[in-house]
Amino acid sequence: MPFNPLTGDLNDLRITHGQCWLWPQITAEFDRLDVIVHNARTFLEPLTTAGCPDWAQQAAIGIVRSNLAIHQHAEHHGSYIAAARSLWTTRIPHDPPTLSDAQIFALLAIHEARLTAETFGEIATGIEDEMQQAGIGHNDGEDIHCLRSDIAGWERGLWHDAADRTGTAEKFLLMANFAASAPDPVALKKAESQIATLRSKARKAEAVVAPFRNGRPRGATARITRALNAIVQEIGSRDIKKVLDHIEYLYSGEHMIEGVLFEDANDVFVFYRHEGESQYQKIRIDSVWPKSKTNICINVLNAF
Repeated sequence: MPFNPLTGDLNDLRITHGQCWLWPQITAEFDRLDVIVHNARTFLEPLTTAGCPDWAQQAAIGIVRSNLAIHQHAEHHGSYIAAARSLWTTRIPHDPPTLSDAQIFALLAIHEARLTAETFGEIATGIEDEMQQAGIGHNDGEDIHCLRSDIAGWERGLWHDAADRTGTAEKFLLMANFAASAPDPVALKKAESQIATLRSKARKAEAVVAPFRNGRPRGATARITRALNAIVQEIGSRDIKKVLDHIEYLYSGEHMIEGVLFEDANDVFVFYRHEGESQYQKIRIDSVWPKSKTNICINVLNAF
């Protein structure tokens, strides 16, 4: 069943992700989102005290199903209220009884808070899955740090998305308060338009920086990571000196492993390049941790 912002909350997500290693780091974010849901719920009390009539529940679920379309329409036309009322999937009645503008904003705020909580849950579950696949326990601090460094781009992207959605939820809550105070309709329209414009600019900025996010996606493995793991498997040891001796053997004989050709090494860096590429990259020797249970943790840097 789709999430119903008229009656739903975040408690099920707390139960689902409460045992994850990341939970202590995101529980404060959940608390912040719970405040948004609680405050937005006050605008919906006339509906909930009336037993949540079917038309209201259909309208609330319709807003959830039309979330993306509402945002797109608002960004083009400057009004979330007009978007919600004009999109047929929201099923908001044209004639009373119907949702007030404040109630529409409240439902949007709750749904954005829910989407934000789900994003935090995706981060927590993703890290937990990676830890389980790598055989890393909750107390293996060094290994967890290495793993998160390896998937930093993926995690950083979701944290950014969550922060953006939190801000959107809080803006909708402010708009609900604004709409409930019976302001000048022109002022309300202007405030809506400003929110839509800010969100549109944020989307464009995100599209610009997206190609520059670093780190492998969750579930993927960088070629250099695979190469280092293959070396460990081949020599049967994680001893750093033995690993570096084998790397020297590989680049002296121009042997390629897992699509990686090692080029040189010194006291600080190991230099390498990917098959078919001319650009050299490097890893710091002190970023190779032989204590890792299932993989060598690396920090890939652009050399040039």
